[in-house]
Amino acid sequence: MKKEDNKIEEKKKGIPKRFLIVFGAIVIILILVYCLGFKRNKKRITELSAMDGVSEVKEIWHIPFSFISEKYVVTYQQPLDWNNPSAGKFPQRVVVNVRKNSKISVLETDGYGLMDNIMPGMLSFENIAESAKLYNGNYIHVEHRLCGKSRPDDMSNEALKYWTYYTSENTAADYHHIYTTLKSVLGDKWISTGTSRGGLETNVYSYYYPDDMLVYLAYVAPCSDGLDDERFYDYVYNTIGNEAFGEEQAKNYRDMILAFQVEAMRYKNDLMPKYEKKVNLVATNYVDYATPERLYDMNVLEFSVQFWQTGHDFKKIKKVLDMPDGSDKEKEKKAAALYKLLLKVQDPRDWSTNYLPWPFYVNACTEYGQYHYNFSYLREALEKEGLDDRLSVTEDMEAEFMQNMVFTPEEKNAFKYDSELHDNLVASMETTTAKHLMIYGSTDPWYSVAMPVKESDNIKIFVHPTLPHSSCITNMPKDKKKEIISILDNWIGEKAK
Repeated sequence: MKKEDNKIEEKKKGIPKRFLIVFGAIVIILILVYCLGFKRNKKRITELSAMDGVSEVKEIWHIPFSFISEKYVVTYQQPLDWNNPSAGKFPQRVVVNVRKNSKISVLETDGYGLMDNIMPGMLSFENIAESAKLYNGNYIHVEHRLCGKSRPDDMSNEALKYWTYYTSENTAADYHHIYTTLKSVLGDKWISTGTSRGGLETNVYSYYYPDDMLVYLAYVAPCSDGLDDERFYDYVYNTIGNEAFGEEQAKNYRDMILAFQVEAMRYKNDLMPKYEKKVNLVATNYVDYATPERLYDMNVLEFSVQFWQTGHDFKKIKKVLDMPDGSDKEKEKKAAALYKLLLKVQDPRDWSTNYLPWPFYVNACTEYGQYHYNFSYLREALEKEGLDDRLSVTEDMEAEFMQNMVFTPEEKNAFKYDSELHDNLVASMETTTAKHLMIYGSTDPWYSVAMPVKESDNIKIFVHPTLPHSSCITNMPKDKKKEIISILDNWIGEKAK
């Protein structure tokens, strides 16, 4: 018994020792990984710090053995109004990712705040723009003016005095200044790129500064005509998917989405208590007009947009629609499934006044335009089912529905649309000498409001035959991908890897 007891005691003593050895090894490995991903480059920091308007340069950790060799957050003090410097300044953050021996620099015109506004530390893990990967380029990611942390300390979404400076002209001047200063450090071969609203910003940048970049590469960039562009929902309910799946199958898919929307409205009264709790979370804030009932209706309407935009796994919709609802227990289960998929596809926080996308609505209602929130297709389907009483949004509310749902009356009165940018931007595409490459997806709702421009020697447009908002160069069909890269190689004067 004593020998067995001794063995047990030896095992008890041995476990902590082995654990400490393993734990110590893990700590050492993590330290080495951290050090490999954080190499202080005093010379680079000095160069960046000396650039005009730069107030701070902070080197940050990046994943070792990755595409990037150096990573910095550079903060500029930018004029609120480039035409009136006395109006004051704001801090604008720019993430500078340096690739060793790179000949190309890629400036991404992000339309929102950087990812660390959602989750701290995300800048170390952010995705690198596709074109930077293709050409082993430096990657410069710009946080949009007055978004995220690129705003004055005393600014809030209710501070109307600052939104006066939230213009396309000022935004383009921000990019121009960042490019002008960084090219002295990173070289003079540059590409501007952006996706969705960022793609629109790329096209706007080219309008104001056509000679800055070798190429303006815009992904799925909208160009809405006015505040009530009817093309958007007409496309979503009538023709989207025809090219990708054929007219008959595409109609089946559109009908399936509409059937899901009808079911979501059928169960509206059952789901409202849970939905009200969701929209009344402490972290969100909505204007008085945006009642939970109206938010729910908007949520159901926009489900069709987001489902097409982010991908289209119709099996998920079919699974919910096929659920039985004969008994109370079955109805409860189906209601839960409807609610889960509805909110997974379209989050109501998108209309919260303190959520990341909110500044987009300011630009939409002043210069960029937006689509008409058209409930007519949903309303007609509900009437056929005898459910028209479920819809709290009436026809007479639709014309200014978006503005009312996201702005206070004071804000709505301040943010007035002007078509000058849209008209000038579209007209400029007929005469510009800047090189543009535009990419769209045929199953993306935003393709319905694509830039109305014809191809020419310096403007090329490619549409992915089946993909939505995720369309890019690398997922294009092989022949199109080859053609795109050949065009870029010629325009940039470098070969893609």
